[in-house]
Amino acid sequence: MEVREESGGRYTPHIVVFFGSACIMVLELVAGRLIARHLGNSLYTWTSVIGVILAGISAGNYVGGRLADRWPHDTLMGLLFLCSSALCLLVLPINRLFSDVALLEGVLWPVRTFVTVLAIFALPAIALGAISPVAAKMAVDRGDAVGNTIGSVYAWGAIGSIVGTFVTGFWIIAVLGAKDVVLVIALCLAVMSICVGRWRWIASVWAVILGVILCVSLLCGPVQGSEAGTILEFLGLRKDSNGLFVADSNYQFICVSEQASQQDSSRTIRKLQLDYLIHGYVDLNDPGYLEYAYEKLYREAVRRYLGSRKTISAFFIGGGSYTFPRWVLNEWPGSTVHVAEIDPLVLEANHRALGLPRNTPIRTYLADARTAVDELPSGVRYDLAVGDAFNDLSVPFHLTTLQFNEKIAGHLSSGGVYLVNVIDDWAVGRLLGAYVSTLQKTFRHVKVLCTDRSGVHDGRQTFVLIASMVPVSSADLQPGHTAELEGSFLTEQDMIVLASKSRGLILTDDYAPVENLLEPVVRKRD
Repeated sequence: MEVREESGGRYTPHIVVFFGSACIMVLELVAGRLIARHLGNSLYTWTSVIGVILAGISAGNYVGGRLADRWPHDTLMGLLFLCSSALCLLVLPINRLFSDVALLEGVLWPVRTFVTVLAIFALPAIALGAISPVAAKMAVDRGDAVGNTIGSVYAWGAIGSIVGTFVTGFWIIAVLGAKDVVLVIALCLAVMSICVGRWRWIASVWAVILGVILCVSLLCGPVQGSEAGTILEFLGLRKDSNGLFVADSNYQFICVSEQASQQDSSRTIRKLQLDYLIHGYVDLNDPGYLEYAYEKLYREAVRRYLGSRKTISAFFIGGGSYTFPRWVLNEWPGSTVHVAEIDPLVLEANHRALGLPRNTPIRTYLADARTAVDELPSGVRYDLAVGDAFNDLSVPFHLTTLQFNEKIAGHLSSGGVYLVNVIDDWAVGRLLGAYVSTLQKTFRHVKVLCTDRSGVHDGRQTFVLIASMVPVSSADLQPGHTAELEGSFLTEQDMIVLASKSRGLILTDDYAPVENLLEPVVRKRD
């Protein structure tokens, strides 16, 4: 329905600013999801997205205000919506261009993140930001009280932002996926150009083109060797035809694919990618196979602590590819294995593409790990707890704190062990040092291993932390000789150096600046 001043158009400015503000928030949330696929979901990602969008809105407000004094409302408004639609569509091919790792190779990670976000999202943010002052000028020109008019326009803009945020975050990204959401926004902006502008036939043709692209994207994404597939590939909309499971969840982009093992080229394995990072490998024919070195360190630690038992009980913080939970069941059939996994689609990806049976004895709590632990009955005890929810781009701070460690300790049996992997750079070591110091406040015995057999060295490494109330010696973890261990223990001198790196910081619920502690590691990331 056309919204025009002469036919009930009193509220046209309010509708316009509501819709424009909603689109800006949709664009901001989608920006984080699109960037995360090739730059990860770090503090730098969201800092760049929020900063660039706000800067674009500010610049757009200024430009729109200047234009509003020179151009007729209907001409300018229709043109702004049409330009916003075209620029939103351009987000997809530009994002595809910047996903090429070689494009900014060698550039510091924060700079690379900022430049990427700026190049992709600055122009559409400016165009959308220009809509609000034009709508405000339109409302003021109607002759109503200026204060009341401006206040109501701003209020409707704020309501639009709120609606756009909730609708995007809770619904449309999970339903359509981030790329198709961009197409929908571009189409809706084109429709608004038809409703409020003069160049209706141009906007109508553009809306039809966008509608066709959207339908092709939804129905024919995986098709190869066709004109539709070529167009989708150019626009960055092409579905991953090699993916065994591809989806945008409420939390992340999920992709399962197949490849040869890096450790054994004759072995075919499947990998789980969440956003930018690989979170696990699975051999469908061998549930005892472990690809990652840190998982092999987990294996040796568990065998030394719990190997004499016929069955064990284990609790996993983070499911991922369920590789180690499956290993536990393979090693100790009949064991109790519980997993806290926040994302239901990760579990579904395991069922559909990673070989996890739907009738698996592994019980999954679909909740944040902290919530899952809080809801455990007080008498529940586990022999093993495994923390596998950290990486160098995103660390859930509430799973690193003294208070959370005490909750875990309260659910461990008398000889139980808590294993956690942490990624850090030994040259910095601030997060690793703080986390070790925090663990030592709860557990009597804390040992640290790195996945390099030659010992610690400067550069990004994966460290495995073993925390327990009962001691285990380094020799116990090294049957035969050191070469059998997929890594090495930090020496007493290493532990002294590590303690100094964090300057005595203890992570608590009130203060756990994990992103800042990891900032040097992310900044130097390849």
